[in-house]
Amino acid sequence: MSDGPRHDDDRHDDRPGGDRRDDDRPGDPGSSDGRGPVTGIGTASADDLIEIADAARGAADGEVTSIDAKRDGTWEVELTNASGDEAEVRVEEDLSASVISTDKGDGDDTGPVLTLDDETIRALVAAALAEADGMITDLDVDADDVSPYDASVLTSDNRSIDIDFDAEFAVVGTDIDD
Repeated sequence: MSDGPRHDDDRHDDRPGGDRRDDDRPGDPGSSDGRGPVTGIGTASADDLIEIADAARGAADGEVTSIDAKRDGTWEVELTNASGDEAEVRVEEDLSASVISTDKGDGDDTGPVLTLDDETIRALVAAALAEADGMITDLDVDADDVSPYDASVLTSDNRSIDIDFDAEFAVVGTDIDD
């Protein structure tokens, strides 16, 4: 689960014309509906998560298997390579990335079967936000045949909703933490 705020307020203000691509997104702190998340942790943008994943891929070898928001505005991204070696990468708000830990795979470890590639990130974000309105704080893949994907969404009323998905991104379970 996430333990960190995400400050998207000014992250994209340097785009041409000063426009942010998410200015009018429902539930965004800057939107006119006034229903932004209480804490500002996470993002509702698949593009943001893809940028975070790309930054992590630039710092370590492997495929992204987990993206997790932290309270200090950073993200921790786990990558696993074909040998089963895992690297944990911290991605700062400015998208600078550094390896914070590595774990050598055992001789029988292999690379991940499922990963958080761009298409998967987009599908998970869309499916998670269709299930719960809020900010994505965590995306994961694992070797579970029933629910190989999961996402955590922080709602505007500060509830955390963990959503399990099947291989086709259909919801197979939810858990609400109040």
